[in-house]
Amino acid sequence: MTQFGTGVQRRTMAAPQATFEPLLRFCGSLRELRIVSGEPSYADLARRAPGRLAGGTLSPLLAGKIRRAPRWELVRDFVGACREHAQANGITLPEDQVSPDAWRRRHEDLVRALNGAPAQRSPDELVRLLHMAPDNRPPTLGELADSDLGVSRPLPGADAGYIARADFDVEMRSLLSLEGPPYPYVIAYGEEGAGKTRSAVEALRAQFPAETPILIPRDTAAVSELRSLADSLDRLGRPVVVWLDDLTAADLEHLTPELREWLSGWAVTAGTIQARRFREIREETASGAGAVSRAALHGACLVHLPLELGDAERAQAVWHFEDAAVPRSFAEAADVPQALEMLLRLNTAGAANQVGVCVVRAAIDCHRAGLVRGLTRDELLRLLPSYLTSLGAPPATDAQFEQGLSWAQAPVARGRALLQPWAHGSGEPRWEPARELVTEADSGPVPGFAWTEVIDLATPEECAGIGYEAMGRKALVYAAEAFTRAAEYEPCRPYVLLALGQTRHLLGFDTAAKDAFRGVIEMGDPVAVAAEAALRLGDVLRKEGDTAGAEEAWRLAAATGDEYHAPMALHQMGLMRVKQHDFTEETESFFRQAAASGDPEIAPRSWVLVATLREYHGDPQGALAAYERAAEWDNPHVMATLEDSVSELRARMAELTEVGGSGPGAESDAEDLLERAELLEELGDPAGALAAFTSAADCEDPDVRARALYGAAGILTAEDRIDEACEAYEAVAECGVPERVAEALFELGMILHRTEDWAGAHRAWSRAAQTGVPGPAQWAALNLGLLELRVENTEAAATAFRRALETQDAPVRAQAALNLALLGADGGADEEAVDAWYRIAIESEDPEFMPQAALALAGRLIGRGLRNEPKRLIDKAVDSGDPESAVRGPLLLGMLQECDADEDGAAALYRKAIEFGHAKHSIHAHVLLGRLCIRTGRPDAARWHLQTALDAGHPDHSPEAGVLLARVFRDNGESDKAQLLLRQLVEMGHPDAAPEAGVMLGDVLVRGGRTEEARKVWKRVVEQGREPHAGNARARLAAFDGNGD
Repeated sequence: MTQFGTGVQRRTMAAPQATFEPLLRFCGSLRELRIVSGEPSYADLARRAPGRLAGGTLSPLLAGKIRRAPRWELVRDFVGACREHAQANGITLPEDQVSPDAWRRRHEDLVRALNGAPAQRSPDELVRLLHMAPDNRPPTLGELADSDLGVSRPLPGADAGYIARADFDVEMRSLLSLEGPPYPYVIAYGEEGAGKTRSAVEALRAQFPAETPILIPRDTAAVSELRSLADSLDRLGRPVVVWLDDLTAADLEHLTPELREWLSGWAVTAGTIQARRFREIREETASGAGAVSRAALHGACLVHLPLELGDAERAQAVWHFEDAAVPRSFAEAADVPQALEMLLRLNTAGAANQVGVCVVRAAIDCHRAGLVRGLTRDELLRLLPSYLTSLGAPPATDAQFEQGLSWAQAPVARGRALLQPWAHGSGEPRWEPARELVTEADSGPVPGFAWTEVIDLATPEECAGIGYEAMGRKALVYAAEAFTRAAEYEPCRPYVLLALGQTRHLLGFDTAAKDAFRGVIEMGDPVAVAAEAALRLGDVLRKEGDTAGAEEAWRLAAATGDEYHAPMALHQMGLMRVKQHDFTEETESFFRQAAASGDPEIAPRSWVLVATLREYHGDPQGALAAYERAAEWDNPHVMATLEDSVSELRARMAELTEVGGSGPGAESDAEDLLERAELLEELGDPAGALAAFTSAADCEDPDVRARALYGAAGILTAEDRIDEACEAYEAVAECGVPERVAEALFELGMILHRTEDWAGAHRAWSRAAQTGVPGPAQWAALNLGLLELRVENTEAAATAFRRALETQDAPVRAQAALNLALLGADGGADEEAVDAWYRIAIESEDPEFMPQAALALAGRLIGRGLRNEPKRLIDKAVDSGDPESAVRGPLLLGMLQECDADEDGAAALYRKAIEFGHAKHSIHAHVLLGRLCIRTGRPDAARWHLQTALDAGHPDHSPEAGVLLARVFRDNGESDKAQLLLRQLVEMGHPDAAPEAGVMLGDVLVRGGRTEEARKVWKRVVEQGREPHAGNARARLAAFDGNGD
């Protein structure tokens, strides 16, 4: 029942502005640093500087779309993040490229640096320089086919639909969307056949209107000649797009800095280049490449498109390939050679060296999974069978293994082999993969069977690193398993228990997560780890609604005195209190203590909340002082809030001084006092307002007295002086003014309801409803109905809801009708009557309740086999702008399409629901799409969707996804993975998923010959008594007993 209470946009044309050469050079240097440090993604940079680097900040900075020098702190954080990324990937950079002192000098130089057209030629020459439309004008984006822009035919077996490349699409479109001038200059690069042109063209179509002119030069030399045709180009509007597909070194030699600066004033320049040419130009080995071409690359915003498809991309791509046969990479489909010789040898060895390839792959995956030591011969032999099985190959003999090991140690590139002797330690020989090969081959997830094997191979100490790596790769089930083993290693036990708690929480196993966090707290050392565990325990408890437990945990964290987690815990306590409408001095003291910590993020935010509480208590001077303390930190997230809040507060203080200085004299009448009281309340002086209201109430006029008492009651309620507020509202009712009586009794009921005086609230709302005053009477009737529902008095509730329908107030009418429909449906009322109630709620057009009613009625009509009206209702709910309906609508439509056997249509709608990223419905969509993928023979896509849903940690949909994923593992013979996941699900204790997982776990154990263990699992399911799973478990036990096993 209803409870109490009532992407990047397309760019537009713009006029040109001036450019700033020093800024462009500085931003170009930052772009160069990003490239040489291994080209970290925006997401990676943000992870290395949490809360300080964001794509929305970096895109304009790196593209030179700024009008003043960037903050030094931003530059410092960017340089530091690039340095860390380079170090993590084994890249050594010259000191002057990553030195904070050197960049500080460059930044200071930039700050200091910031304190005639050529002869015109005939416009007809555009035809000679550009590819033109039939009427001799530049074509528009909407007029050009993909082939006109250089897009190749689809991959073999694929349809003509675009295979989305998530990371590339976001970055390319973000850069193209930057406003100008200067307009962006963006180049997509990648291996031949990766789909650079198609993906770049899709980005252009997504970001620019169809009428945008596209200039396609007949060659790059023609671009420089365009300068003499500026008048003709001016008529095209701003910006146009200059499209430079498949660039070469010779092409780039024409893009001088002066030409690029001229282009940036009126055009977005976009192009593509092969990765091979890109490397040759940068390494100065390309024929015809010189300083100009290198500078042209350095000056571009470069976006990399990999050959390999990620799991998410493969899950989308299955709907574009015949028989869902999606390649692992575009290289597989297009037969495109890899650039690096080592990876080429590994990828092209094929059946001729299957054992050697599997040995190398196993060693690579061990490193990727966090086991970064050398592997012995026995360990490689132990890993080999799983890799051969994954290829459908037979087991290897000892001779084949030795031959494969020799092949892996044969020199390939510059004398380097794929498998290297491990130089550390002594004893029996060990091998590790070449480090450069690990980096180059690190694409896609680590296979599930590899995680299981690696965890079994590793010591508890090594499992800690494996757990962190699995967590970073979002392989959370394996992370939990690794951390569980690592906890056996005493020196790192508190650290891994903390990580285990985090992992279990992310998986939705909150009971187990709390146990892990409490284990760390009991150890008490290291203090910082115990503090973080207490902080995270409080977060979990708050999420579960256990506010007392959350506060107890946060008090423990605060008591540790840890420099970061203690103030964060205090801040969290204060926030929770504020959300509970607890504005007491103790709540404020939490924020003051957090602010005193001096943490650059927590302190300014806490001072802002202190200011808010001071304002609430009518202390504008104290609020202003707190705002000033917050401003001292120059925190960008806080400064935006301060700009509005402080100016508004100062204005109110000035007006308050004026009102206070011209207060009423003895001769002032009650109306003057009432007006002054209302103004003082508006200006944030509750004490002065209460005094004025009280004085105004001491008069004979019943209307003025009622209004004054009503105002006083509101202030008393806000100050939590409940008894005095109730007396004031009763006094209003005694004044006998019908409108005031109804309003006061309604508010009185609200106060009594909040204090859980249900009987008192019922009496107050009943009296308000009996007044018949339009508005308050119906509001009171609605709340009476909701109160009756609380005690399951459905007949009285329905009577009250019918009285509430007498209003034309849309929210009240809609909520009353929706509840009548729900009551009727639960009580077996006539279908037409129930539908009529839903239709009344829909016709109200109330933005909150209309979408709920529309979706509910649509579901009822679908159940009767109807299609057209349900679709119309779902569309109406989606079009309402209600964010919940925007996700639920496509979800319901997808289920409808699936019922009608339109599998492609259903999948498209489920994907649309997923794109919203909703905490509940998008996860449900992953589950539904995973189930559909299983049914339609798309197991890889099913795995990805179900794993995503499982990792989301939703209390209902994640366990459902886990059961389905375990079934996929079981049906594909991956018993170890199925067993591991099923044990986690049983431990999770979900009322439906746990017993279902228990039945399946027993089946898996029986297949492995562990019948006694299976019996125990099934007996536990029987004891839980959840049908039909308990019955299934009983049947299995009976079958075993009948067979005498």
